[in-house]
Amino acid sequence: MFIELVDALRCPVPHEESWLVAAAARIEHRHIVQGTLGCPVCSAEYPIADGVVDFRRGADHQAASVTGAHAEPALRLAAMLNLTDAQGFAVLLGRWGSWAEKLSAIVETPFILVDPPAGVIGAPGISVLRTDGDIPLASGAARAMAIDEVSVARADSAVRATRTRGRVVAPSTLALPEGVRELARDDVLWVAEREPAPSALITLHVRRGVIS
Repeated sequence: MFIELVDALRCPVPHEESWLVAAAARIEHRHIVQGTLGCPVCSAEYPIADGVVDFRRGADHQAASVTGAHAEPALRLAAMLNLTDAQGFAVLLGRWGSWAEKLSAIVETPFILVDPPAGVIGAPGISVLRTDGDIPLASGAARAMAIDEVSVARADSAVRATRTRGRVVAPSTLALPEGVRELARDDVLWVAEREPAPSALITLHVRRGVIS
């Protein structure tokens, strides 16, 4: 299955439309040969074997729930962050850093952990930063950002570090920062998308020719 097809696929279980997260065990020439597609809403999993995705609703494919309450947390977080490939890196801020190992087991995206809980260390594909406040990343450097309970200033710093149309996930108690558009919200989290930064005004100077 061509890896870019993942963006177009949807869970066939009758609930609100949901994208799927690919966990690839083997990839050849940008095709997933072995792996699994998972739904973050109902926890349904669809195996990929020899490049073929099996969406049939057999006993092994029955959804546990359509409420999302029993969805595997790491799979759900990967879906909210839209981690469908290895392009770019995602940032896990604060307590979200404790999910890095589980996320790395199901997606190929590299992670940067900013001020994770004590005891969380780096590993292949996982880098750790310790800071005093603002996130030391270039504007638009991260493909996605998971924010924990932070100050308004640090949330703004996180948004600046997220690229246009990149996903931002944060606790529902955190006010929506400027520069993002809300996509979804429940009692626990909201999911938003980084909006394009406004273009700076350009002053045009017209040079008039002189005819002698």
